Amino acid sequence: MRIAIVGAGLTGLTAGYRLSRKGNRVTIFEKNDFAGGLAGSFKEKSWHWPLEFYFHHFFTSDKELLDLAEELGLAKKVFFNSPKTSIFSNNFISPFDSPLSVLKSPLLSPAQKMQTALATLYLKVTNNWKLLEKTTASEWLKKYYGTKPYEIIWEPLLKSKFGQTDAEQVSMAWFWGRIKKRSFKLGYFEGGFQILIDSLLKEIKKNNGEVLFNREFTASDFNRGFEKIIWTGPIPNFLKIAPKLPKEYQGRLNNLKMVGAVNLVLVLKDQFLKDNTYWLNINEAGFPFVAVVEHTNFIDAKNYGNNRLLYVGGYYPQNHPYFKMSKEEIYQEFLPYLKKINPAFKFPLLASRFSLHSSLYAQPIVPTNYSKILPSFTTPLPNVYLATMHHIYPWDRGTNYAVKLGNDVAYEILKKI
Repeated sequence: MRIAIVGAGLTGLTAGYRLSRKGNRVTIFEKNDFAGGLAGSFKEKSWHWPLEFYFHHFFTSDKELLDLAEELGLAKKVFFNSPKTSIFSNNFISPFDSPLSVLKSPLLSPAQKMQTALATLYLKVTNNWKLLEKTTASEWLKKYYGTKPYEIIWEPLLKSKFGQTDAEQVSMAWFWGRIKKRSFKLGYFEGGFQILIDSLLKEIKKNNGEVLFNREFTASDFNRGFEKIIWTGPIPNFLKIAPKLPKEYQGRLNNLKMVGAVNLVLVLKDQFLKDNTYWLNINEAGFPFVAVVEHTNFIDAKNYGNNRLLYVGGYYPQNHPYFKMSKEEIYQEFLPYLKKINPAFKFPLLASRFSLHSSLYAQPIVPTNYSKILPSFTTPLPNVYLATMHHIYPWDRGTNYAVKLGNDVAYEILKKI
């Protein structure tokens, strides 16, 4: 069977791998010159390992990703560390990644710490996300964490990720998905996520599949004789070229909204977060970014020519000016706030170079009762399937659920062959 897959991200590659293994002739269309989607990477000459465009890691609970790695013979390339996660609030960095660090935190009173611990424990234990999706994250978190912990910890993150208006609409089921699967240990591949991407590409090619780079899927490709088509890219692009979709269905898809991401990668000559924090959540009002992630506080700098690598990024409405700004303009925009985090760091002396990466489609906005508006894999077009970032609900987007989505849509098709 001839099958077209639109997008060579991890969902498209996983689906292509599964389907090509069963003897189907797979063609993957990728508009960029690289595979991996948001998990794609770049490499400088002095580096032994490539680096992802956007910060990446996985959890010990990420079964689908770990199973795929083992299946591809990459289990020995998987390793776990316990890097430090902290919060920047009131011009102070406070560790916030374990029950002990919460108990030691100066940000909360003893009673608030206990309430925070109990609420988090409940989210770890419960599986009833269908009940949680009926209420907003802001309502639930205020009620069960308490107003002060909500205002200090969660409200800044929700608002910086989804914006002032949409933050109040986000479903608690989405928040539950983030907490449920978190682990204290974080995983990575020796050689970065690129080794997983390369292995999938190799297997697809071995199975007589092909990946067409720098090749967008167009309206005419619907008529090229493909017996199945899987669309894994942004839904607005699908709506632009899909033929004769019913208006009601178009309306449903148009109601699925996303925010974009802008990510600056700084190559430094010295460590920026001197307390060895890997992931720093910015819980300070007015900052133009939501996180500072020092990759080399998680992965040894020797793999990158002893450079220190720092991600600085955030989520923004798709009409935000940042999406039209140059990397130099973004750098100058972020620089005063980086100096607030580490006033002693000598910019630009220790910041040798930087690169900018952005995507208009990085994070679905998930309102209450999202499961009732989310479309299925099948579409009104015969043999055309949607498998997008929206479809991983109630889980948060990430590599594990991109792999799971690829598995699920492939199995859906294989059932019907």
